[in-house]
Amino acid sequence: MSYKSPEQKAADVLIPLGCIHQSDKIMPYSFIDKDGTQFEAKADFYHPSLDLYIEIKDSHLNGKTTKAKARKAYDRIDPYRLRQSPTFHQTRNQWNHAAPKQAIVQSVIGAAQFAILFIGQPDQETLGRIFTQGIHSYSLARFATMLELQLSMPMASQ
Repeated sequence: MSYKSPEQKAADVLIPLGCIHQSDKIMPYSFIDKDGTQFEAKADFYHPSLDLYIEIKDSHLNGKTTKAKARKAYDRIDPYRLRQSPTFHQTRNQWNHAAPKQAIVQSVIGAAQFAILFIGQPDQETLGRIFTQGIHSYSLARFATMLELQLSMPMASQ
């Protein structure tokens, strides 16, 4: 069996439910980190009829509080160690894997329009960060069930 990334695993479940993979499309929002630095964000999937952005994570979110701090931490990694386990170092240091970044995006867009899904069981550090940051997140299986229920409900009259 070949390796599947978290996004590939999610695609198997989300695309049949009407989600579109869109990892290279920037969301139409502007965000500002704790230092006042403006940043853009990309979601992994989008559900057009629900206007819902979906971010996929494996099992870890780091605690880097700003884009600059994340860049500095990532730049300090020994190149040999980075080559040995790039995904590990990315999830521990990059801004797109930071709980504060996910919290900022979710607070601007709203938890009902920006869902964070974990493919694996979040580790204890990540669970603490989710709680501290007030992030609403779901397992892929739970979210898929909720999405199926929502899609099966008749649309409210306008």
